[in-house]
Formats: sequence, C-alpha cells, structure tokens
Amino acid sequence: MDIPTTDPLVGLLVDGRYLIQSRVARGGMATVYQALDQRLERPVAIKVMHPHLAEDAEFTRRFIQEARQAARLAHPNIVNVFDQGQEGALTYIVMEYLPGITLRELLQDFGALTVGQTLDIVTAVLNGLDAAHTAGIVHRDLKPENLLLADDGRIKIADFGLARASTHNTATSQALLGTIAYLSPELISRGEADLRSDIYALGIMMFEMLTGEQPYQGDQAVTIAYQHANDIVPAPSTKNPDIPAAFDELVDWCTRRSPDERPPHARAVLEHVRSLESLVGAPHTQPLRTLDQTIAMTKRMSPLDLEETQVLNPKAGVFDGLEPTSSIGIISQDTAEIPPQVPVARRRNRGGSQWAWISAFILVVVIGGGGGAALWWANGPGAMTTVPDVSGISVSSATTTLVAAELVVSATPLEEFDLVLSAGTVKGTSPGSGENVDKGTEVTLIVSLGPNPVSVPSLAGETLEGARALLEELNLILGVTREEFSARAAKGTLLRLTDTSGLALAPGSEILAGSTLDAVLSAGVIPDVTGLTVDEAQTMLDQVGLSGVVGGDGAYSDSIAEGSVVEIFAATTQTFAPGDTLTLVVSRGPELVMVPDVVGDTIADAKAELESLGFSVEVRSEYPESDWDRSFARVTSIDPSASQEVVRGTTITLRSFV
Repeated sequence: MDIPTTDPLVGLLVDGRYLIQSRVARGGMATVYQALDQRLERPVAIKVMHPHLAEDAEFTRRFIQEARQAARLAHPNIVNVFDQGQEGALTYIVMEYLPGITLRELLQDFGALTVGQTLDIVTAVLNGLDAAHTAGIVHRDLKPENLLLADDGRIKIADFGLARASTHNTATSQALLGTIAYLSPELISRGEADLRSDIYALGIMMFEMLTGEQPYQGDQAVTIAYQHANDIVPAPSTKNPDIPAAFDELVDWCTRRSPDERPPHARAVLEHVRSLESLVGAPHTQPLRTLDQTIAMTKRMSPLDLEETQVLNPKAGVFDGLEPTSSIGIISQDTAEIPPQVPVARRRNRGGSQWAWISAFILVVVIGGGGGAALWWANGPGAMTTVPDVSGISVSSATTTLVAAELVVSATPLEEFDLVLSAGTVKGTSPGSGENVDKGTEVTLIVSLGPNPVSVPSLAGETLEGARALLEELNLILGVTREEFSARAAKGTLLRLTDTSGLALAPGSEILAGSTLDAVLSAGVIPDVTGLTVDEAQTMLDQVGLSGVVGGDGAYSDSIAEGSVVEIFAATTQTFAPGDTLTLVVSRGPELVMVPDVVGDTIADAKAELESLGFSVEVRSEYPESDWDRSFARVTSIDPSASQEVVRGTTITLRSFV
C-alpha cells in the first residue's frame, strides 16, 4: 500500500502498536486516521486531538474521561472505543474502523429518503441511544455527521460522550452551524442536556431525512439558535404532502420545546416506531398505534416495564435501488397505495371535535349571510390577518413587514436584554407571530438590548470549579486558565480574572453577559532554595515546573558557603508561572578586603579609615584616647599587616608606642 506523506502523522507508529496509514477526516476537535493495530492485526480508526487543544490540560482531562465512559458501551449500533492514551504531544482515541459513509454524505447525494429507509435508520439510532442512556451516557452532539452507514449495512452512532469535552470554544463558525442545527432549546438557552436532548436531535434528523432539508435555516448560528429556542418545528408534510400524518406526529413529539413534553426515553420512541412499520409494509405483528396511545402508555410505565429492547437486524440492502435524484419519492413502490394524509395539527388542543364544530359554525354563518357577510369577514371590520414572524431582523424591516400585513406598529417598543440577539434586533411581537388578529390591530415590537451588563464578581481565593459555577450563574463564560506563583494565595485558588487579552478586571467593573473571562490561578509559593547547592535548588524548582540556571558573577555572603545559592534574581514587579526559567545567584563566599597601609598615620586617622572599609579596630597604645588625634600619636605597626586580603569585618589591631 502506498501511504501518502502529505500529513506528518501518516506513517507514525503510535504507542508502539498503531501504524497510521491515511487520513480519513478532520473536524473541529480532532483528526481521524485509518490505522493498523499491529498487535491484533486489524484495521482501526484513531482520532488524534488537535495540538492546540492538547495543550489545554483541562480539555485533555475531559476528552480522556469521556472516552473512558464511551468505552464502556458495547452495542451493535454504537461505534466501539478500544483504547485511549497520550504519547508525547499526541492525545488519541482508538475506535472501530467502519468503511462506508456518514448519513450526511448520504443526504448530500440523495436528498430526502423514503419513509422505510428513514425507519431503518431511526430504529438503529434508537437501539443505540437506549443502550447508552441506560448506561447513563448522553451523546449531546447527535447529527448526521456522527451516524455511520457501513458498507456491510450496519448503522452505528459515533463520538458517544465526547461532546462534553468540546464545551471549550473549539469549533469554527462553519462547524458551529453544522452542530447547532440539532441542538435542543435547553442546550442553547441553559447549556443543560439529558437523554431528551438526544431525542430532540433525532427528531430534527428525522425531519431532514424525510424532507431533504433542515427545519431551521440561517447564515448565522445565532439565527438558527433563536429559532430552536422560540419556534415550533414544522410538520415534514408541509415540505412533502405524501408524508403520512403519523410521521408528522412523531417528529412533533420528539421536538417539543419543553423537554417534559418529549418522550421520556429512547425506548418509548422505539416502541412507537415499531408500530409505524405497518405503514411501509414491513413484516410486524404490532398494530398501528396512535401517538396519543403511545404517550398515555409511556406515562403509565417506567423504563423497566417496557419490552426488552431488540437489537436491530441490519440489512445490507437498506439503500438498494436508491438513485441520486432530487425527485426521489418519499413513499416506496410497496406503499404507493397509501393515500396522502393531511398534516397533523400542530400543538393545539387535542379536542378535535370541538374545533370541527366551531369551524362548521363559522362556515354556516358565512354561507348563510350571503355576499355581505363574506365581504364583512374578508375585507370589512371583521377581516383577520396573521401576525408575521419578524424575529431576528431589524426594527425597520420588521415594521415594513407588519405594515404590509395591515397591522399597526406601536410607537413604543418593549425592550429586553438578550444573550444571543444583538442590540436593535427584534426578538418577537405582542401579539406573537402566528396569531390571527383583526386587521389594524396594534402590534408591539419586542426589541433586544443585547446582553445585559454584569458586575465582575470578587472571586479571589475561590477554587476553579467554584469560580466556574459562580460565573455561570451570571451568564459569564470561564475561558482559558493559567497559573502564576504567589506567596499570598493557596495553590489552585483564583488570583484574578482577566479579559481575553490578559487585562485584569477589577471586581465591580461592568462587562456584558455572555462574555468570556480568563482566570489566573495560584501555582503556590516558589520554593526557598537559599543555602542549597545548585543541583539541589534545580531539583526542587523542577518539582514545581520551574527551571533554574546560574547567572551573573554571584554575590558575596558571610553566611552562605561558596558555591551555594544566595537568592533567586528577580525584579520586584516580576511574576513567574510554571515553565519559566529563574536565575540562581550563587555565593562567592565572604567578601575579602585589602588592609590599607596606615603605619605612620595618627591613631585617629588610621582607625577612621579602617572602619570605613568595614573592619573592626582594636588600639593598643601608651597614649590616652584623648591624644589619638595628636601628631605625636602615630601608628607604629598593624596586624594583620598592610596589603593582606582579609574578610570584611575582621578586627585590625593598631599599635602605637614610643
């Protein structure tokens, strides 16, 4: 096999076991390679984290932790995780290698799928989700890119549990657009996810498989996020009227905005999906069950009461006969006799008979009233119009749209803070979009003020997790963390918050909600290496992530032995972080001073000169001290003698005799 060499990792042997052979794909968090497990002689896929992410210790820890959780899953519809590890700068996960395509590639080639093909894929996904959720693992990033369709017909979910590690800001804007299309409202608004968030993503994928397009469109992630948080997923039959109403109901159930209104677990959806197989002629003994019957049943049953989940028996011919054409039918030839059904009513009061009687009554009034009544309803004071959706656009554009719908726009808009929408963007209206109102009704625009201002909290002394929790309560994001040595704070506690440029933020200063703040944590105290040998000092510094090098000419010391460390050289304003190099000042021993020749000087002058050089002076003379400055009281000898080098502070004896 000719191995391409354009990628520097191709040809590398990882952990003495995995030979990287070719690059398969590259994502926002890692690059996937095909490799050969030389120990077991089998092909594997190895996912290598991008180097800039591997430098983040917290991200790496979470990446490995989630990989270990995913490795506990063993199911025919989940990609197996075999191994994980770190080697040098590489952080990697070893997984099952599946030659084939992703659901994304299938949709790009063929557009919409048939109802039968959609059911096959959804059944496989639900089997995998049920196993993962039972193990307490939520996917958090379910999307077509993470659904693998193997050449042998197997359908498997990839990247289980790894989405939690990517909560750091690692995705490009394009990758974010690809992911946010499937994020549940609670993930977008609160950052919270449970198994019902996976079910929401599956509902969006069902819509896309049945129609060939995503329910929410937009050039910017915030636009799509806003729609997830505020809109209702349309019925697939609005895009293709041939889709049975039962599938409209299923998509609607899975994509309710409130998690409490969605299926409580994957098993509940799986049971309902099995009952729908009769719609496409699949051999199945269960009768077609209405959604209301399924919901009522799931409310009465706990997950343990449900029938044991059956493992999907994948068929290699799931996509046999599928042609890449934009006009592909939704109903297969086997089910062509199924008549088109009216789209299901969207999240209304399910008292259908009551609405039917009201509609019939209005119809009778219009017909019975003749042309005058019809004109009154269509054009007169009783004419109705629907409030259009103007969210996500400017005030001027929204005003134009509402006026075109024959509505009056209030001169005084409501203003609200919003984490997603920029200031001046319309959030919504009152009455809300989709409501039927009289023409000429006054509509009030709800306009975003952008993110609300937040005071920077005082978090000095907090632990990292404590600081993260407090910031999240204020809708602030904790970004990069770094360490700095400090003598005033315990190791691991927070010293200060900074903006992303590194500028310290004083407690009480105002920033906008949604902002990212970086944190500086204490690395503890720099060890005291005074009096140690250079080797001992370097070893101690190395233990806390610092390096020590000898610099300068050293310094004299009366107390530190020659060759030992006197101090660490540092400017008074200098700070140190793990990885820095410190300069060690080494002792030259006590300072030596040459004894001056003061023989012949008066005792007073000689004593003053010696003391100015740091010597102690002892005088032995027959002259009284009162005469030491007289010309006759001169030094006749000194000890130690002149020109000798002695330690500063040595006692010099002066003698003066006639």
